[in-house]
Amino acid sequence: MNKELQIDDLTRGINDEEHMFNETERQEQEAPAPEAREHNTAHPGDKCWQDFMAYLEVPADGDGKAGRLVCKLDRDLADSLDDCDIRGRCRSDLVNAIVRSFFENHLSRLAQYRREKKSLFNNYNPESHA
Repeated sequence: MNKELQIDDLTRGINDEEHMFNETERQEQEAPAPEAREHNTAHPGDKCWQDFMAYLEVPADGDGKAGRLVCKLDRDLADSLDDCDIRGRCRSDLVNAIVRSFFENHLSRLAQYRREKKSLFNNYNPESHA
């Protein structure tokens, strides 16, 4: 008898359509709209996040793949970006917006790491080699 009560307690509400509907309804009410999530995640004055969102506002290139290069991304980052649904933009759009906002906010810091071009062509003067 004791086992039957435990099983009944465990199975109570499984096929109850009203309970399932109410649970789904409650989850929908608790979940913020995507626009609200976007605004709630950034801290006030978080310029990098605001720039990121602004870059996502810009329409995708009409060229498609013509103006893009391939860049390998770590699997965990790719999977994480694929899990994000930010304004319906694809992984490449998200990566471009992230990198552009980072460059915009940290260009002066990045400039000190700019490589010197060490090509032999830098010192090539066509007049002296004629």
